[in-house]
Formats: sequence, C-alpha cells, structure tokens
Amino acid sequence: MSRNRVNVGGTSGGFGEFLTGLLLMIVGFYMIFTNTSVSTSFWHYQGRHLLGPLIMLFMIGLVFVCINGRSWLGLLVCGGSILAMTVGMLMNLRLHFQNITLLSALVMFGLPAVGLGLIMRALRAHEAVAVDDTKTGL
Repeated sequence: MSRNRVNVGGTSGGFGEFLTGLLLMIVGFYMIFTNTSVSTSFWHYQGRHLLGPLIMLFMIGLVFVCINGRSWLGLLVCGGSILAMTVGMLMNLRLHFQNITLLSALVMFGLPAVGLGLIMRALRAHEAVAVDDTKTGL
C-alpha cells in the first residue's frame, strides 16, 4: 500500500498548505522562545526554603529503596518528594518577555496562529478543480 504525499490526513490535497503552516508555526515559536526569559525560585514557607527538606526526604526514601527494592514506603517518599519538587518549581516559574516593538509582537504571535489555521485547513478535504481548456485557448 503506497501513500500519496499530496493527501494530508487522508484527505485530498493540502500538502503545500500543511508545509507552509508548519513552517510558519516553527518560525513563530522560534521567535517567541528567543524573546522569552525563564526564571524560577522555590517555595518559601514562613521565610524558610523548602527545597532542602524535600531533598532530605528524597534521600531517606532512597535509603529505604536501597535496603529493600520493593519498599512501598521508600518508593512513596521518593515519588512524593520528586513530585513536590517539580510542582514547586513549576508553580514559581516566571516568564519575562524582552522589550520588542509592536510589529515584532504581532508577527511573533501571529505566525503560529496563521500556521495553525493553514494546518487545519490542509486537513480538510479539498474539492477537485476542473480545468476548462476553452478559456486558456488550448
């Protein structure tokens, strides 16, 4: 069974639209990612950092797992501390956009939107266009 590269998503036509949309999305997201700075801190509770105690819990869980590989308590403590550290970092994530012009911002956020629209359009079935040879003079 051979695949026809012209048929995107099992519909007729739209391969060029799909590639153009994909390219626009890639360029737009590249512009967004290069103009964004990401920083994070960790949770504080009453002025104290919580990363140290979570790492200690993780180490204690590792000790239990090393003693007995099937220790559900050790796996629970390790998994819970990793989950708490991950949630703590994600909840305190800060995104900062660099100073850019309005035109750059419109292009930066418009390209992925237009690209997504073209990709969605490419996945719809295209009607076959009949060529009228009488108009071309052939």
